Parts: sequence; C-alpha cells; structure tokens
Amino acid sequence: MRIIRNGRHFGLALALLLATAAGCSGTEKSICDKGRQCLGGNDLDYNACVQKWIYDGKIASDYGCSEAYETYITCVDTTSTCETVLGIKNLKNSCNAQASALESCKKAASVKGDDHFLTTQQSVQPSSK
Repeated sequence: MRIIRNGRHFGLALALLLATAAGCSGTEKSICDKGRQCLGGNDLDYNACVQKWIYDGKIASDYGCSEAYETYITCVDTTSTCETVLGIKNLKNSCNAQASALESCKKAASVKGDDHFLTTQQSVQPSSK
C-alpha cells in the first residue's frame, strides 16, 4: 500500500514539474541561473525565482501586455551583471525603460490602476461596534 501512495505522490510531482516547464521559456530559467551564480542559493531559491517570473508573465498576459513583458525579460536576461558594492553582491540590469513600459501597459489596461487581483490581498477588518 505504501508503494502505491509514494507512486501517486511521484506522479503528482511529475505532473506539476511538466506543467511548470511548459509554462515558461528558457529566459526565465536563464535569469534565475544568473541570479544563482551571482547571489548563491539552493534549488528552492532557484525554483521560487522561476515561479516568480512565470507568475509575473501570467499577470502581464492577463493585462494584454505579453509583448512588453517579453521585451522586459529579454532585456533583463541579456543585460544582467553581478556587481559587488561594499561587499554586497547584487544582480543589476539596465532595463528601467522596459520595466516602465511594462508597468504603463498594465496600468493602461486596468480599471484599478496598478492593482491586479492576484497581487492584492483583501484583509478582514474587525468590525467596530
């Protein structure tokens, strides 16, 4: 019985991996590879990085800004360099114009300004009685 249970978990993990791999291009992975080389980190950090870029791409797509997003991540991938300032490493790029264009696209497409339903959290406020 235990073998079947472990096999089921393996199948779910494999399905999740394939779905994730299908949802991203090599650009997201390349950016995260550069980040890991510069800043260090483990597999969990790397996977979180890739998921963040996929998530950002999904939000851009929801706003109809896929082209601006692709321009931005291509810029990040091609211009990122590892810099050390006062002993602190940081991954820098020269993509401010592309980032601004992406944000402008998302704001123009949203009736809520710069808030996306996936990035805003509704908090429950205690009622005052």
